[in-house]
Amino acid sequence: MDIRTRLSLALVFVSLLSMMLLGTFAYYTSANLLEEISLRQLDALAESKKRDLIKVYDSWEDNLRLVRDRTQLRYSIREYVDSENLDAQRNIQRIIEGITVAVTEIDKIIVFDIDGQEIASFGRSPIAYSDVPIGDDITYVGTFLQDDGPRVVLNTGVRLDGSLIGGIELIIDARDIIDVTGDYTGLGDTGEAFVVKKVGDKLVTLNPLRHQVEGFSGEQVEASATGDMSKVFTPADNVPAEAHKDYRGEWVWLATRYIDELGWGLVVKVDVDEEGKRADVLQEALFDIAVALSAFAIIGGALLGFYLASPIQELAVVVERMRHGEAGLRAEVKGDDEIAYLAESLNVLLDHLEEQQEKDA
Repeated sequence: MDIRTRLSLALVFVSLLSMMLLGTFAYYTSANLLEEISLRQLDALAESKKRDLIKVYDSWEDNLRLVRDRTQLRYSIREYVDSENLDAQRNIQRIIEGITVAVTEIDKIIVFDIDGQEIASFGRSPIAYSDVPIGDDITYVGTFLQDDGPRVVLNTGVRLDGSLIGGIELIIDARDIIDVTGDYTGLGDTGEAFVVKKVGDKLVTLNPLRHQVEGFSGEQVEASATGDMSKVFTPADNVPAEAHKDYRGEWVWLATRYIDELGWGLVVKVDVDEEGKRADVLQEALFDIAVALSAFAIIGGALLGFYLASPIQELAVVVERMRHGEAGLRAEVKGDDEIAYLAESLNVLLDHLEEQQEKDA
């Protein structure tokens, strides 16, 4: 194998090795960057959905304030409390019936006197729960699961002319939660969001899950719950840093938010495999680029090797011709490098040899 071939192969090998190392570095750097971007997007989605849930809850409180501030309702409550006037009770019943029919998310309204005795109620919710003392502020009583969705109970005291005259309890159809968690924008084909709360020793989701798993209906025992349902109740940084197994047995990245005043845990998650497809696309693109650059490196390296080795080849030709008896040959001196110095030295040697031959003759 002559020097030109060896030099060409060496250049090609170095080029290919350099591209392989550069491609590997670029792939892992880009893949880590894509992962970081995905996690931060996930965290931003979790924060956005938390704010949406808080807005939904605030709207429920606003509904209760509007009911509480109805002047006719307050006067009717005081009239009934003072005299047990049946006309006043009928007015209360008529008012709350009209409100319940008009506001679709209100499931039931219950009006109490200051002793907690029911004056009137209208609605269909059969929820049973312990009585909660009535105060001036709106109180969150709790979230309760029904066959047709979750219910949220709020209560507040009713004042007239500075005196507490009774209370109102509102049972809200909380299916607005589903509107927030059911929007999978930014979560791909498999990602999802859900709200989970503790009920005794269990963790229960408040909205339907995106995936159907046989034998799982959105409820797990807390002690053995999967990471996607239990992580929200474990103190940690908000930004997700590791993968967890979800209720399907799939590895997921998740971001969580805990809404303390409601006892709700919000979970937003994406499948690791689906997010990893971005890196796979990048890997395929880098492979295609590597193939194209390899072809260029092979051709370019071969041509460059022949070009760089041509002066040495010319010297070898001159020496070979001299060995076969040709006289008066000289190497062409070009440039200012070691090969040029070698050509010049060869010419000096040839001059010396010719002088010696003339003297010997």
